[in-house]
Amino acid sequence: MANVDRLRRAKGLTVGELLSRAGMTKSYYQSRAGLSLPYNTNDLEALAVALDVTPEELASPDTAPRVEMRVPAGPLASRVRRLISAQTATADDLLAHLDDIDPQAADGARALLAEGATSVVLDEEVLRLITHWGDVPTEYLTDYTDAAVTDRTDAELDLRDAMREAGASSIQFRALGEMSPDALRAIAQSLRSRPPAT
Repeated sequence: MANVDRLRRAKGLTVGELLSRAGMTKSYYQSRAGLSLPYNTNDLEALAVALDVTPEELASPDTAPRVEMRVPAGPLASRVRRLISAQTATADDLLAHLDDIDPQAADGARALLAEGATSVVLDEEVLRLITHWGDVPTEYLTDYTDAAVTDRTDAELDLRDAMREAGASSIQFRALGEMSPDALRAIAQSLRSRPPAT
């Protein structure tokens, strides 16, 4: 998935353009991007054609160069803290998770979360690993100016909070399909307005 994202950005494609070229629906792609379902060989071939690379290049993360990006620390750190809260975790929990995968990724996350930084240069992989841990689309951090992704993800996080407050232990958000952010918020509001369970 990281390789698909890197190649997509290198080609200057939006997610929508990639999906159109590959003949995939958004929900199909997101179920694979969220690692809840695997790609099959037909998917790899369609994505390779859409990205103008070989299936072998697509399937091998080593063929893609690491992408470093300068990001505004404040807005992204706020989103990362929101993901931490949604997981009922701490920053230390996230950093320990990243440290187990890649100590450099943990260092990048520390730099992002450090107080006082206005911007930070990060390997894009750090942001991908954080969104995977937070179970949100990668674009929530990597394409942070995409208002539609932000609105949808914030609505899902709000619903997660409401469900947790109502006593639900988990939900598979990919199952919600193409439900609008307003519908997700309405469900969250409905859950919060219910009388407490006795």
